[in-house]
Amino acid sequence: MKEIIQSRQNPKVRFVCGLTEKKKRRESGLFRFDGIKLFREAVECKLSIHSVYVREPVGEEISALLRYAMEREALYEEQIVFVSESVFEKLSEEKSPEGILCVADMPKALHPELSCSEAVALLSGDRESAWLFAESIRDPGNLGTVIRTSAALGIDRLILSADCADLYHAKTVRSAMGAIFRLPVVLVPTAELPVLISSLREKGRKIYAAALCPDAKTIGSFSLRKGDCFVIGNEGHGLSSAVIEATDGAAIIPMREGNESLNAAAAAAICIWETVRAK
Repeated sequence: MKEIIQSRQNPKVRFVCGLTEKKKRRESGLFRFDGIKLFREAVECKLSIHSVYVREPVGEEISALLRYAMEREALYEEQIVFVSESVFEKLSEEKSPEGILCVADMPKALHPELSCSEAVALLSGDRESAWLFAESIRDPGNLGTVIRTSAALGIDRLILSADCADLYHAKTVRSAMGAIFRLPVVLVPTAELPVLISSLREKGRKIYAAALCPDAKTIGSFSLRKGDCFVIGNEGHGLSSAVIEATDGAAIIPMREGNESLNAAAAAAICIWETVRAK
């Protein structure tokens, strides 16, 4: 007879609840995410799964998904934890939880945190891949949308300043819709982002700041070549002056008069499209 956790104070339950905190995620190297789609994406992407929490009674769709994961050897029976409906309500952050929550290892090889010199060594030999840089994107929903759009439209690597929203925040993972399990992301110290941009420009990259500056060029009025890329900035304050000065110049998205700016994720989508269609 399978064990069903009934107590909200169970140590396993308290541990999973603790993963809502960034500190606990970093200490354990684990993160959590809710839902059928994300669990299926994790299995398809061969994410290293630590444990799966399932609400009783288990529906047929989730039962079939668990069998599929075990057949692929992405999950083993001893990793499945069954909990009561009351316990699952405590575990889940969703308004309408589907009844499955996964805890997985952070894919650190896919998302390394590098110094400027390490990032230059990794990136300098890669001359034509499509990149997007982002500085200080603080909203996890925006960051997740940027990740999702980057993966969908063809960005090969996202390069973030370390003060961006946490990659493994629940809202980031949810907004990315599985793309976070696939897209390579490099995180660099915020203060070193201008140095990284300058170093990559010295090696032949053209990098434009998506910023409203007096001498900014309008996107679409100048030609981009394969390998050129953009830097997008903070939702409220845009890009730092140090980053703008490190680039090849500023570029703006043409907008109807009277509109000051776009949401960061929407602006990123336009910059991504221009990047990936360059020849």
